[in-house]
Amino acid sequence: MSSDVSQGPYDSEIDDAIVGRARLRYVGALAVTLAAILILIATIWIQVAARFDSERIRTDGDTIRNAMVGMLSMGLPIGDFIGFQAVSSRVLQSNPTIHAIAVRDLTGTIVLSNPPSEREASAWAPPIDAESTTIEQRGTDSRMVMPVHNRFGKAGTLELVFERTLVHDLMRNAALAGLAAIALLILGLSVYGFAIANPEFFQSRRDMIWVYTVASLVGLALAASALLGLAADKARETAGAYAQSLGARLGEAVELGIDPADLGGLDEVVREYRESNSVIGYVALLEGNRIAAATGLDDVAAHWTHPAGYFDAVFEVRPRRLYTPRYRVVVGIHWRVATGAVRDAALLPGALVLVVLAIGVFAVTRLRIATT
Repeated sequence: MSSDVSQGPYDSEIDDAIVGRARLRYVGALAVTLAAILILIATIWIQVAARFDSERIRTDGDTIRNAMVGMLSMGLPIGDFIGFQAVSSRVLQSNPTIHAIAVRDLTGTIVLSNPPSEREASAWAPPIDAESTTIEQRGTDSRMVMPVHNRFGKAGTLELVFERTLVHDLMRNAALAGLAAIALLILGLSVYGFAIANPEFFQSRRDMIWVYTVASLVGLALAASALLGLAADKARETAGAYAQSLGARLGEAVELGIDPADLGGLDEVVREYRESNSVIGYVALLEGNRIAAATGLDDVAAHWTHPAGYFDAVFEVRPRRLYTPRYRVVVGIHWRVATGAVRDAALLPGALVLVVLAIGVFAVTRLRIATT
């Protein structure tokens, strides 16, 4: 009976070499399509990561500029900021992607730098009259230039040299899980095309298009889930940068022995952080479990309850006195901001994905073999 099956009508009518070429081309079309999906998803991620990275670096820069406000308000030279090393060291420690932080005066001379050697910062030319925050890129490194003003006008520039770690981001759990799932999908499709699919499968245009379409949609779903997971991680990191920035301002008072409860204008400071950063959903300052100040929350109760739908981070401000209630800064970014960044970056790549799928369907239909 086995010989009857192996010598059926299809096997007698279709040349084995033709079937072999059809198998190879069909599996190749599926693999190329899934690889193209990965490449296009990677282009989306580069844009999304760049947006959140820029927001985080800008917040780190604002942390340093805010620490300079008191000195600058007195009209002192920008190079006389004695707290630069302390505040910049905290920023470098919290964000390892930043390689160097420097301050230039109006002549373009570096007057403050961390690391003190100035090697990283001096490798960049002095900015050309930067009146707003700008980003320059050179190879894998980038530089954010932020103007610094005192009461008489512009006093100099603050520069942060940083690196976008795209390879490191692709080693996150969300990315690795998505890549592993797509690799297994390609392996399964290869086994199906080379070993399981019988010759008559390659005679049915409908069957080939159906398998190709399902495989492509599954690949898109896996890649999109990995992309959303990466965006969620970036949103949490960005929220953490804002929380640390505000917490550092309160921490300066705490280090002097001042209780945050004795500080005036906390509501205005909290509101300023949210209004100056468009991606922030809410900011809350907690004294224990009590809300001391908050903005952006729909329902501000007396006690803290975690709002739903936010990627958030917490920064703890530790007072000197152990019996004093602990203060926490909580910052949240709504999930719509993360998905909105993905959606905005996906418009052009999404159109290219449709073109790739259309070409793939056309190529698959041309692979159909006919009996002689």
